[in-house]
Amino acid sequence: MTTEVRNNYARVGLVLFVSLLIASAWLVFPYLIQGKQLLSTVGDNARMTKAGHVSMYLTRYLVNHPELELTATFATDEFFQYVDQASTIGNLRPDRNFIFFVSENIHDGKLAFELPKVRLHIGDEVYEPDQSIGPNIAEHHRITVYSIPKRAADGTAIDLSQHDGIRLFVSNFYLESEEELTFIGRWDAPFDLPDELKSRADITPVAVLALGAGLLSAVLTPCLLQLVVIFGSIISSFSTVPGDAGLNTNQVTPHVRRKIMQIALAFVAGFTLLYTLAGALIGRVGHTAQLLFAEHSRNVAIASGIVVILMGIWIGVRGGRNIACRIPDRSAMKASNRRDVAGSLLVSMGYALGCTACFGGAIVATLIIYVGAIGSAMVGAGIMLTFSIGVAIPFLLAAWYMSRMNSILVFLASKARAISLVSMVLVIVFGLILITDNFHVVSDAIYPFLGLN
Repeated sequence: MTTEVRNNYARVGLVLFVSLLIASAWLVFPYLIQGKQLLSTVGDNARMTKAGHVSMYLTRYLVNHPELELTATFATDEFFQYVDQASTIGNLRPDRNFIFFVSENIHDGKLAFELPKVRLHIGDEVYEPDQSIGPNIAEHHRITVYSIPKRAADGTAIDLSQHDGIRLFVSNFYLESEEELTFIGRWDAPFDLPDELKSRADITPVAVLALGAGLLSAVLTPCLLQLVVIFGSIISSFSTVPGDAGLNTNQVTPHVRRKIMQIALAFVAGFTLLYTLAGALIGRVGHTAQLLFAEHSRNVAIASGIVVILMGIWIGVRGGRNIACRIPDRSAMKASNRRDVAGSLLVSMGYALGCTACFGGAIVATLIIYVGAIGSAMVGAGIMLTFSIGVAIPFLLAAWYMSRMNSILVFLASKARAISLVSMVLVIVFGLILITDNFHVVSDAIYPFLGLN
């Protein structure tokens, strides 16, 4: 049997190459679909309408005069879930600060050189901004952003739910007045958006499908390229039956055939579940998700990398065990299968979780900027489930193709230890990529040859 394997190395290599091509079939999306164009067109009118309604609901007219128009917008956390102000908001952190936009429009004369002064009245307390961002030199129109900490001077959190309303006092020299004029905007409780504004009925099932395809072709491809290598390593290592080189391959190959599909299904289920949950989180918390990814992505990547490395070591240990003599034992086969399926699931979720550090911010930013598909866990989960299926189908087709090729089955049955050693090295290397934050090193080396960026 050893001679048979040696004589079929060329065929084995060809089958492996074709399998990797099939598993990478999702790469056709960047070539066939203009992802950013698709994202920008899906639900664009609905997004703009939604953003306008949310902005109007949170905006107060302080002055509406033929010569002066003064408005203030209370930019709550929900505001940023529907209105794209990422370039303006910078690092003001609406999760930690009350954010207000003050807009001044003057039709006769010029605006004062100074930015307006604002004071926020909550109950009997008065709070002033720690940041004021706006142009000092503006003749007729100016928007100024104010950030007021959500904690009092003694460090206690300010709880708006305990108050019936808040008032914003805006003062400046208007219409050539010699003294500052003060105008007041008021927002009454409850401060949450009404249910009709939170509805995401404008995102149809067809739009969800289009958004999943748009994400796959626009922003996520580089990180996923490495998932293909991990997939190949896991299929190769966990589908083997560790044992002596002279084991009875005719007896073992049917078992390997079944295991290939079991391991592939577990691997696909792992990253599909994780990405769908990530989409639900993004859809539920919206803009806050961008802050969470920014703060914790490195820690998540390091933890995931450690898990992947430990699994890589286990692959090496597993490949060194001589369990082939026990394979005819049905209980031994089931126990081996359960461990390998669980291992495939864990590696898939571990590396997929680490990949969120690579493209988690891109997912959030893309959904917010292009479609405003936030405020609904169902919409976020649906978009990421669609994306995951787009990756999963080529993976499963590749596994099915491998399971039908006898040359691969014999190879996996006869070379378990060598395959486990190579897979262990590959998995550990990619675990180190997670820890060292070098996601794009591999992708950047390959993508120029694919004509992608």
